[in-house]
Amino acid sequence: MSQRIFFALICLSVSLLAACNESFDPRASLDQKMVVFSLLSTDRDVQFVRVQTNYMPPEYDPLSYTSDNVLRDANVTIRETNKTFQLRDTLLARSDSSRYNFPLRTFYVSSFTPQRGKSYSVIVQSPSYGQASASIVIPDRPIIALSSQMVQVLDRPDRSPQDAPIIFIVQLSSISKGYVGRLLIYYDVLKGSEWIEERVEIPVSSADSSKYSLDIPKYPDLTVSPNTSQVGLIYRNGYYKGILNKVNERYKSTRLIFKWATLVLLQADKNLYDYYSVVHASRDPFSIRLDEPMVSRVNDGLGLVGAYSLDSLVNILPENFWGNR
Repeated sequence: MSQRIFFALICLSVSLLAACNESFDPRASLDQKMVVFSLLSTDRDVQFVRVQTNYMPPEYDPLSYTSDNVLRDANVTIRETNKTFQLRDTLLARSDSSRYNFPLRTFYVSSFTPQRGKSYSVIVQSPSYGQASASIVIPDRPIIALSSQMVQVLDRPDRSPQDAPIIFIVQLSSISKGYVGRLLIYYDVLKGSEWIEERVEIPVSSADSSKYSLDIPKYPDLTVSPNTSQVGLIYRNGYYKGILNKVNERYKSTRLIFKWATLVLLQADKNLYDYYSVVHASRDPFSIRLDEPMVSRVNDGLGLVGAYSLDSLVNILPENFWGNR
């Protein structure tokens, strides 16, 4: 009896070893769908929609796929309550052709800027793939306030201490799911015989915040909107002065005029923020990147159709501003 059991175990081991020689492919079969990408925004009058199909790379590396998977029989429209905008296809040059060596095919509509607070639907119809659609709502205009005390810090940073705050009080749209603010300084610099406009962003912290060092500066990220929709965007005069000094050092041999400080506020709708939060899940040290499913708000398809609004508050700097020359 023991010999029979021993022989059976040997046969089982041989069969398992033979099975290990068979190739294993962890990829599931491809469920072909339309893939739609579009971000409607209030800061331009041309809107774009990309329509492709999903694909299975020939190797395990997805970057090895270099074919054109654009969906050529697609018909794209953007619908408002009582209007329909028909999109046309066009070709755009790629900024990076290291992977794809052909132009970017996309659909566009010109002379169209989405209106705040309104709903829009992106609808893609294809004889070969059926119909895919998604809806968005454009965030309303926010209220951005800057007190006279904060204006004094912006206008005369040399008269304020390093830790002096520069606080913008913002009332967000109730439609907004996420937001990010950027404080930018615009200036003109004389290059040769021509004045060139440039801008630079003020960080919110750095590797050494006690000394307001500009080593490894940190800038704001897209953040979820609070229930109250009211937020305070806080900057420090130390970083403000540090950036001004850096620009002066860079252009110390030519004319330089600082013109205005501008807070630019982006409000993201639910679709855009949810997609962003999943894509950037690796920033969460407690995430294993499997605790949130892939986000796709496209009905009967994949991809992202989202929206954002862009607003700003501008503070004109005085003619005798500290740093001008």
